[in-house]
Amino acid sequence: MNDPVVAVCPSCSQKYRVRSENIGMRARCKNCGQTFKLLEEPPIDDETIFGWVTEDDPAGSSVMGGTGIFGHSFHESTQVPVNNGWVHPPPPEYPRVEFEELTDQGASFTFAPAELRDRDLRCSFPHRCAQCLSREHLELHYVLWVEKVPSRDAALINETETRTHRVLSQLMSEHGLNWFAALPRLDTLPAPYNEPFPYCICPQCSVPGAVRGRVESDGPAETCRLIIAHPTIALEFYRNNGGRGTMGYKKLLVASRQRRDDQWKSLSAGVRIRIGQWFKPRGGERFLGYYSDRDSDRTERGSSGLVLTDRRIIYRKSAALREYPLNRDGTLEIEANRATANVEIAQTDRRAAILSTTPLAASSLARTLSNLKTGWKINIATHP
Repeated sequence: MNDPVVAVCPSCSQKYRVRSENIGMRARCKNCGQTFKLLEEPPIDDETIFGWVTEDDPAGSSVMGGTGIFGHSFHESTQVPVNNGWVHPPPPEYPRVEFEELTDQGASFTFAPAELRDRDLRCSFPHRCAQCLSREHLELHYVLWVEKVPSRDAALINETETRTHRVLSQLMSEHGLNWFAALPRLDTLPAPYNEPFPYCICPQCSVPGAVRGRVESDGPAETCRLIIAHPTIALEFYRNNGGRGTMGYKKLLVASRQRRDDQWKSLSAGVRIRIGQWFKPRGGERFLGYYSDRDSDRTERGSSGLVLTDRRIIYRKSAALREYPLNRDGTLEIEANRATANVEIAQTDRRAAILSTTPLAASSLARTLSNLKTGWKINIATHP
């Protein structure tokens, strides 16, 4: 199997991964439309791979057109989005957390409890949904150190873990660069475990299992263990805490790349189980994506929505289960604004279906379907 190389569009500098066997061929840039000859670039390094696995779906800025609705501004040194002028603090010279292992449950990091007093550690989670990586409509949740919850409050653990403490965009709008200082402590926990340690979840995803905090005791000594389920979130978290260049960082790069390339495994286990109740892949069929329904409770994500494969579209909502084969002509109608998108799937002799989802999900669906080169028509209308 040939290793990939990097080719760069000479017109707009868009980078592409291509097989080495394709070097010398002519290609058309999906970003600017320029036709150019694929020329071999230097070998792919860790920074290039980091860019691949942490970048947003390009559909968010291309398929919907130049509306500016889906774009983000990025800080060149940290490679994270700039929100209201705020960027993550620069990483330390040496890791402030220890990478322990990577399992099916996620990536584990350990550090001394005293580190919780370090603001830079506690604000090092990326501003992306810890489940689906979305950057839209993020809600802040706290890492909860379960072992430090007083026994009298044990019944409130689930409520505390799933509680939305603030909406990130609103908090930044109100407090600007001082938004982190405005976060309240968890008064039920002893210091320093009561310090706010926020991570992000979007309204479409469930909270449990995304990020877990544990306190391990060895006599009087205590250690904090943080388990992050999604490898890309773990990768960015570790990078922000000085892990770049370590063996653990390289392991997370590989895991993130594999997760990004496997759309089915990129979903959480709970979502896969719920989708599996109404979607059964056929022999040789390739799963390309799941698009959730905004009308459904996020704790039930996967029980309804839309699945796209290389052969068909499968739609599920309540008692309705509809299928649209891609070897027959059909139409995808998308109407989107900054907050929502409605997607209508229509095909002759079949009842139409309407999916309410996010603009980014709708754009990704349109881009993926377009890349299949089917006879389907895709019509998109955006509104402020």
